[in-house]
Amino acid sequence: MDEKSPKTSAASMGLSALNFVIEWAGMIALVTMTLIVNFTVVTRYFLSYTPGWSESGALLCMVWFGFLSMALGVRDRQHISITILDHLISKEALNKLDYFQETAIFLFGVFLIKEGFVLCEIGRLNNLPGLGLSSAFQYAAVPCGGFALCVYSAVHFMNNLKGKGDML
Repeated sequence: MDEKSPKTSAASMGLSALNFVIEWAGMIALVTMTLIVNFTVVTRYFLSYTPGWSESGALLCMVWFGFLSMALGVRDRQHISITILDHLISKEALNKLDYFQETAIFLFGVFLIKEGFVLCEIGRLNNLPGLGLSSAFQYAAVPCGGFALCVYSAVHFMNNLKGKGDML
């Protein structure tokens, strides 16, 4: 399939949309968490009042930010790896190690999706204190992050097969 085929451009557009959503959702979660924590500190120390929703709100943002950031780390290959092996083993062995790495990340993403839905199912019966939101909303970060891990690791795997390396 050539680079300009409709399937390639649709996949590229889908990947761009996923990148956009994850980046913006992560930024919004980080900024919101920072604002909540700052607001809580100000109200606690200057007004002797702590809003009941602040801890749950900050935790909700932190969970979403954490799982989205993990996916972006995989996308950009910013995760921890043992780079000393890059200089000690052959190029062919290094390629096989890359395939193993992407497969392991993909399988971890599948695990997060599967177990994340279990968490959401359990969490739907509870509400986050102070927010009134279902706990399933907080736990939904797990399968969402897992889905993104699967997509990004699959793209890396396919790019390795095509000999393109890091083209995300």
